[in-house]
Amino acid sequence: MSYSIFRVQGIKTTSDLRGIGKHNADRVSDTNLDIDKEKSSENIELVKCDSYLKRFSEITLDMRREHEERMRTTRSDRRKSFEQAINGAKNDVACEFLFTSDEEFFKGKSKAEIQSWAQDSLEFVTDEIGLSHDRIIHASVHMDEKTPHLHIVAVPLTEIYDGRRKENVLTISRHQFIKTKDDLSSLQDKYNERMNERGYVLERGTPKEVGHQKVQAFKEQTHYHEQAAVKAQQSVKELEGKKTNLELSISNRKSEMDDLKKEVTQVKKIDDMDFKEKGSLFNLKQPKSVELSFEDFQSLKALAKSSEALKRENKAYKEMYEKEKVTTKSLRESNDKLDKQLAQSRQETRWYKKQYERLGKLFDYMKEKYTERSMGEDFQKVVGFAKYQVNRTVNVFRKDEQTYDENKLTKAEKVGYKQAEEFFKDRQRTRSQDRGFERE
Repeated sequence: MSYSIFRVQGIKTTSDLRGIGKHNADRVSDTNLDIDKEKSSENIELVKCDSYLKRFSEITLDMRREHEERMRTTRSDRRKSFEQAINGAKNDVACEFLFTSDEEFFKGKSKAEIQSWAQDSLEFVTDEIGLSHDRIIHASVHMDEKTPHLHIVAVPLTEIYDGRRKENVLTISRHQFIKTKDDLSSLQDKYNERMNERGYVLERGTPKEVGHQKVQAFKEQTHYHEQAAVKAQQSVKELEGKKTNLELSISNRKSEMDDLKKEVTQVKKIDDMDFKEKGSLFNLKQPKSVELSFEDFQSLKALAKSSEALKRENKAYKEMYEKEKVTTKSLRESNDKLDKQLAQSRQETRWYKKQYERLGKLFDYMKEKYTERSMGEDFQKVVGFAKYQVNRTVNVFRKDEQTYDENKLTKAEKVGYKQAEEFFKDRQRTRSQDRGFERE
């Protein structure tokens, strides 16, 4: 028995939306190795899309106008562009639905039959979830992978009442359409029922249980140095994670800057064209004489307006490009700073380990060579000496004292250390005499 599979995930930023567009529409992916480019021409386009970002701008045009109108009455230090506002918000900018089944379901089905199944799934999104066709960016069935599957990318744009502004406003919110996990589960039930009503024999898909390997419990840590070493290792892992995130962010920024460069270059080429080239580009006829007809005059005016608009657009692109350069430089500086912190943490970890091993050897030696019974009253001197050595090491870990200064010892500590040192010298002389008597 085959299963009906339906899931949804949010798309956080317009940069993420651009990346998903490259995968779904352009079939570009560095991680999915199952794509067979020779079969990409067989993909089924239910809702076509040339550019995800362009289609997103068209869908959110009214929302952009509302935002720009609010910014006119907002303090200058609090103003944000529309892109900054939606990318910085907690809500998603779009969402992606995926519909599929197992290989057995698609086995033997023609392309027309698969397209009919996909159309039924698309109608489920518009009828049951409530996302109308004018909110859908792209809907495509990928036939160039192992198992056919339908991707639907949409903008969950809706109107809600804003209590602070006392008016209805446009917002992007997936949770207005699918509020909770229970609602999603209910929709998955309805999808399975709908598919069976349309003649598909399918069982409702269920999430696979994922087994988690148990992590071995940590041994009880009784020494300060062991705890410090563990904390340092955790700090190293956190820094490595931050470094990875920064590298990904820099890579995304670089891709956006490359796209901006191409657009600026294209606008500049149009700006540098002579009258004849621009006339050819905009399908305008060049006047045959100095005396212009009314129609030619109107065409010339339209061309001049287009040229001015291109100049303004070129200037805006240049400003955006310069801002991206500053942002990228800041990210690189943050990355360099994290590299230095990572190296310092690794150095501290090695130092902590070395000190711990040194103290371990000291305690092992004392345990093996000396006991309270054999040493009698001198046992307290040995203990005092051991405490002195421990304190001497621990002081190095303190934030307010990075280096150890023997001149800062208390009088009692100096006396204890001197007595312990003399005690060990006496023990060594006694042992030497004992070995001498044994040889005689």
